[in-house]
Amino acid sequence: MKIDIATWDDPEDVQNLIDTYNSENNLDIKIVSFENRGGTFFATIESDKLTKEDAFHLGKNYGIMVEEFREKGML
Repeated sequence: MKIDIATWDDPEDVQNLIDTYNSENNLDIKIVSFENRGGTFFATIESDKLTKEDAFHLGKNYGIMVEEFREKGML
């Protein structure tokens, strides 16, 4: 399964989130591309084991990370 995630211009933050999720859930999600599409950055992730539930939880964790960054003035 491949999924596009809208993100900001630093793929390292998304990679760190994915690495944590992979280790906690025994998955192999990886970023296969990172591109700027008209000013919006997208990370395309892929995994043979990724389920819709994993995609939901990964998105939820991403949203939490974004809010934490905003609170710290990083975004």
